[in-house]
Amino acid sequence: MEPLTNKSKFDKILHKIGIVFIYVLLVYMPFYELVLHFLQSYTHLPESQLFWITHFYEPFIVLFLLIYLIKFALERKLPKLQRVDLYVSIFLGLAIVAVAFRYKDLSRGLEGLRFLALPYAIYLVSRLIDYKNPRKLIQLYVIIASVFAALGVVEYFFLPKGYMDIYYKIADFGFGQNGLITVSQATAFLAGPNQLASYLILPFFYLLHRFFASKKNVLKEYDNILLIIVTIAIGLTYSRSALIGLFVGAIGMFIYFGKAQRDKIIYTILFLVVAVTLAFSYAMMNGELLRDLLTHGSSWSQHLQATSTSFKQFFDGGILKIIFGFGVGSAGPTALKLGGVISENYYLQVVFELGILGIAIYIAFLAGLLKKLYTGSKTMFFAFIALLVNAFFLHIFADNPAMAVTVFIIIASIMNVEHVQQESAAE
Repeated sequence: MEPLTNKSKFDKILHKIGIVFIYVLLVYMPFYELVLHFLQSYTHLPESQLFWITHFYEPFIVLFLLIYLIKFALERKLPKLQRVDLYVSIFLGLAIVAVAFRYKDLSRGLEGLRFLALPYAIYLVSRLIDYKNPRKLIQLYVIIASVFAALGVVEYFFLPKGYMDIYYKIADFGFGQNGLITVSQATAFLAGPNQLASYLILPFFYLLHRFFASKKNVLKEYDNILLIIVTIAIGLTYSRSALIGLFVGAIGMFIYFGKAQRDKIIYTILFLVVAVTLAFSYAMMNGELLRDLLTHGSSWSQHLQATSTSFKQFFDGGILKIIFGFGVGSAGPTALKLGGVISENYYLQVVFELGILGIAIYIAFLAGLLKKLYTGSKTMFFAFIALLVNAFFLHIFADNPAMAVTVFIIIASIMNVEHVQQESAAE
């Protein structure tokens, strides 16, 4: 990226507006569901107006991309992007082509594109804006996430089911809308327990890293108190996919720190075991069966059936569809709304929509990101590993915009810093 001091006045204005936009997204996205249900409960606006009010950021993302494309065309100069950025650009380009040329139902294709492209489009916008302060972004994220975690714990133990409707007349939203067989799951202001759990994964690893780096007494460090609250909140979501991802990422972090933090690793393992055990014990005391805690009723069998069905339909589609996919919008969250393949697996969603070609480009993008994150931010590296594992069981990068947008904004900021460091080393 070009140094800010060498940029024109227009570039500097665009840079500043872009930074404001990034922070607006970081703050707004976790509250999107609350804003939507508030407007639905207190206004009589038609659905189309509600959509554009709550999704105001989508035209701005497109506008930013168009402005930068026009700018590059007029200057006849492309930005110095890295290979990983080229992979995601090709991935987005393939998705747009799939909508424009392969899908008969254009409205469905555009709906699918919104779900599929959002985190990667905002990643590119953030790269082009060239904001280089990931620490400040993560700190703001941790503050918001800590509030959501605290709310998740408080609502679970002290508030009645449906309290958003009882106290605030906001219907069909919040705690009490999701549960196991007899026990509700913590949701805070997000769309559901899985969304809350995955939203808290990056803050968990940030606070865990801070715990390993701290030399103070455990309970005398403010961050450690937040780590306890965030961990308890994740446990109270009873999200199996998030817990599996969290444990895989945590094991990776334990191996990385090794003998240097042996005592703290032991304390962390004991705390995680105790936290999960207490959450499960509390649920069982309230009538939940251990079997249902592990399988969520019929959820486990439905996941297996969805995966099996997705594979069968994919390979029965013929060679062209195996290579290029069935079209954007044919699987994932769009299928939940309009009918189609509900893969219950983000990678299967990409395969089904964009074929072997699409998933190959996407895997190349992820591999490039992991390589950069390992050198740029160990916190983000292990958190991203946890999220990638989580994505094997849910459409988390498509149906959880609060987490997906926030994480990819932060990754882009880390990449911006890494790019400057590499250019400085090459000089």
